[in-house]
Amino acid sequence: MTEADLYPLLSHLADGQVYPYVAPLSDDGQPSISPPWVIFSLVSDISTDVLCGQAESRASVQIDVYSLTIEEARSIRDQALEAVKPLTPTEITNIPGYEPDFRLYRATLEFRVTS
Repeated sequence: MTEADLYPLLSHLADGQVYPYVAPLSDDGQPSISPPWVIFSLVSDISTDVLCGQAESRASVQIDVYSLTIEEARSIRDQALEAVKPLTPTEITNIPGYEPDFRLYRATLEFRVTS
């Protein structure tokens, strides 16, 4: 699994403001875009070894939605989950949050994909 596998599934969310790992930043380190936006990360990718080589790969994915309201963040997070259903996600976790530095709500989706 790579970022190229995830981006096409998520690219329509948040009016196309979908980025791997970090949102675009201005020179002062602040986001240079207006909310909402989506950040996705491949947290880990572990391969299982067997006698004849690698059997499967298990990737951990995190999707963070940032918005001015928790309702909008949750809604986009739910849309993200629907968008990644073709990957057959397992161990799905939803986490609410707030980023006081940016005064934005965050809705996080974490899951695993085995391939």
